[in-house]
Amino acid sequence: MSVLLRDDLQLPEQLDVVRRQLGPLVPVNDLVEHLSGALEFLAEDAIAVHLAPGCDRWTSVAVDRPLIEGLLLGLSLRARDHMRQGGLLSLETALVEVDKQLSEKTGLPPGEYVRIGVADTGGWSGDAASAWTTRMGSSQRLERPSLATLRHAAEAGGGALVCARHAFCGGRADLFLPVASRRPGSLLALS
Repeated sequence: MSVLLRDDLQLPEQLDVVRRQLGPLVPVNDLVEHLSGALEFLAEDAIAVHLAPGCDRWTSVAVDRPLIEGLLLGLSLRARDHMRQGGLLSLETALVEVDKQLSEKTGLPPGEYVRIGVADTGGWSGDAASAWTTRMGSSQRLERPSLATLRHAAEAGGGALVCARHAFCGGRADLFLPVASRRPGSLLALS
C-alpha cells in the first residue's frame, strides 16, 4: 500500500490525508487483545499466551486492521513452531521513539512508533521436535507464513518488522507502526 502526500498541505492536513488512505484509527491494545482471544487454540499445544499492554487506551495506528491481524497471527504461528514442548507466547505493546540508531536497523524514519512485540520461550531437542511433528501431523496445523511475507505485510502497513532468534532461549519479533493518535506525554525513549 502506498501513501500519497501532497505538497500543498500543512502537516496536520497531510496526516489527515494519510489516515484516510490507510484506514480508520485502530487502538493498539484492542488489536492485540483481540488477537490474544483468537490464539486460544495454542492451549492444545501447552502454550500459554501472556498479554502485556504498555500503551494507553488512546494510542492508535492508522492501518488495514485485517492485514496487521494476519501479520501478528503469522508471527504467533511461527513462535508456536519454536515451542514444540509448550511454553509462553508474549504479546506486548509499547509507545517508542525511533532514534537514528534504530532508524538504521528498521529502515524507518526517526519518529514516534508503536512497537508490538511477539516473543516466545522457544527451544526444543531434536527428539522432541521429531515426536511433536509426528504427533501433530501436517494436516492439523495452521501453516505459518514465511518471514519474507510477514516483512512485506509490515511494510504494506507502513511499518517495519525486526526479528531475532536465540538458540534454545526463544525469539522475538517487533513490529513497528507509525503512531496515528496518542495522549500527549506518554512517549518512551527506545535506545
